Amino acid sequence: MKGYIKTIALFLVLVMLLPATVLAAEAALPSYYQESYYAELSSLYQNLKDVKGPKIVVVGGSNVAFGLNAELLEQTLREKGFDYTVCPFGLYAAVGTSAMLDLSRDALNEGDIVVLAMEPTSETMSSYFGATAFWKCAEDDPEMFWGVSRDKQNALLGNYIPYLQERYEIHTSGMVPVVEGVYAKASFNERGDMIFERLGNTMALGYDTAAPVDLGAVQISPDFAKQVNDYCAAAQKAGAQVCFSFSPVNRAALVSTDEADVQAFFQHCNTTFDCPVISDPNAYILDSGWFYDTNFHLNSDGALLRTYLLAEDLLVWLGCYEKLVYDLPPMPDFIAQTQQSTASTADFTYEPIHDQQGEILGYRISGLTDTGLQAQELTVPSVYADRPVVGFTADALAGATALQALQIPESIETLPDGLFRECPAMDRLILEHRDRLCTVTSHTFDGADQIKIFVPSKSYAMYRDGDGCETNPWTQYLQRIYPYG
Repeated sequence: MKGYIKTIALFLVLVMLLPATVLAAEAALPSYYQESYYAELSSLYQNLKDVKGPKIVVVGGSNVAFGLNAELLEQTLREKGFDYTVCPFGLYAAVGTSAMLDLSRDALNEGDIVVLAMEPTSETMSSYFGATAFWKCAEDDPEMFWGVSRDKQNALLGNYIPYLQERYEIHTSGMVPVVEGVYAKASFNERGDMIFERLGNTMALGYDTAAPVDLGAVQISPDFAKQVNDYCAAAQKAGAQVCFSFSPVNRAALVSTDEADVQAFFQHCNTTFDCPVISDPNAYILDSGWFYDTNFHLNSDGALLRTYLLAEDLLVWLGCYEKLVYDLPPMPDFIAQTQQSTASTADFTYEPIHDQQGEILGYRISGLTDTGLQAQELTVPSVYADRPVVGFTADALAGATALQALQIPESIETLPDGLFRECPAMDRLILEHRDRLCTVTSHTFDGADQIKIFVPSKSYAMYRDGDGCETNPWTQYLQRIYPYG
């Protein structure tokens, strides 16, 4: 009954603020996100509110969804005499950590424990709020509107028409959001654990080259620090406790492995937040084999490892110093498969990418040969010298004045700023990416407004909607994207 009243109240607010034609359009549109990853936030929110008795709430971003086995954590703690219901409460960086704090704050009760575990990026440790992503999560659960702060409610109201416009574009295009695989709601069970089997590391080089992790450069915004500390105070008032742990981080993705940077990040968190830090960040810097498809997402075995690490930290913090003994499967093998390309490697020059021991892991396209400079159409190879080709240097296409069409294989992970600036004749970029997005920036297509972007029909919705867990980099280019095949 209470939820029904809140839904009516939200409708009345919208009636007062929006034209009747807008509300009529909304009523005529079907739901598009209830089978997608977005819809899981509503389930996590309802689970959190419905739990009876003491609970442990793990708040963060997608590292929680991909890297925590709540049932295993419950069992492990219970065997040591600590009886809690574990509630994972992290899903999607595009929504923002700030919203996750808002949604969980009023659900805290006497005896509860909150574990904060945010990804170590300046965005996740800021007051960033993704209103469009939140609307998608709340598509059939408008009660969540009332669970966030007033400023976020205002942002949601201001973003309502663009959100409806996006739904209308889905309706007219017929290209509905992807609902298969790990980024579907069906990849979670009823309690919020991810049950989709993630067998190993799917990244071409074992880490996402488009998203290096620089612990020494992470900034915690003052307004976010205040929100966290207000959250800690509210939790204490409700009889709950808050502590701080760490997101798993792919060791291969670190910009620096200098211990001083790790310790600086630890101290930054320790001195900024009014809650104890119960974990050692070094313990959560893990080898690539434990990860899945980003530098923070663990595969299924990696999630077991992280769950045991967190259990150890919680037990010590709770006063149990008995050594935790557990069986862990061996680190999985890599499962990334780079398709052998028939494209000529002779049109390009290559820059090697080394690991921290100096071994060549793969290559970036660094330039064009004489034959490449004269070509009107080029296809980038996915493999060079038996190693994957994963990106471009910023000036890789310098002098390509004759180039009209460029085809890029799925092994390419990122397109840098201004890549096409010196390609005045180019009007077609053909992307072969079907299972994950190629990363772009807000300046990738600077000086190249004439380029149309062609993507596989199967993955068109992914380019429009994002691939599940990060801010969609393609949003600003949607008017230039066309499906093929």
